[in-house]
Amino acid sequence: MNMREAVPEDATLIRNIALATISQDDSNRTRAMERAYRQEEIVRAISSSEEAREQYFIVGEYEEEVIGFCHAIDRGDMWEMLRLYLHPDYHRNGYGAAFLAHLQSKKEQPMEVYVESSNDQAIAFLLHQSFKEVNRIQEEVYDRPMELIHLRYDPS
Repeated sequence: MNMREAVPEDATLIRNIALATISQDDSNRTRAMERAYRQEEIVRAISSSEEAREQYFIVGEYEEEVIGFCHAIDRGDMWEMLRLYLHPDYHRNGYGAAFLAHLQSKKEQPMEVYVESSNDQAIAFLLHQSFKEVNRIQEEVYDRPMELIHLRYDPS
């Protein structure tokens, strides 16, 4: 898989990948994701990462097709992973782990991420990648209460 910095022209592909990860029967998550992945929001996030040295918004390509993306911030002593999505057709092939390895190759340091407690697939993936649960919090996300799981990976 080839990794490169995302560009605004990738926004539609990024949105499609994020929305493809939602199961059809999860209407609450669908509404939240449609709001979170509005075209203008994705372009804004890509543009801000282009301007800030500590932000990385990268896409992964397989056979010249964008199949996933990762958005992370280097907080100085840890990575804060904001998003990591892989198109479902490419799950279980090591591509998600490749995104994590790519960040660690930039700077080896702990990683933290917050995941919706209902996102079983993401939680299972992260636990398989040696992330550990730190705690659970309740947050308002798009005017709805949501339980988030705080996970942390320590490379040392």
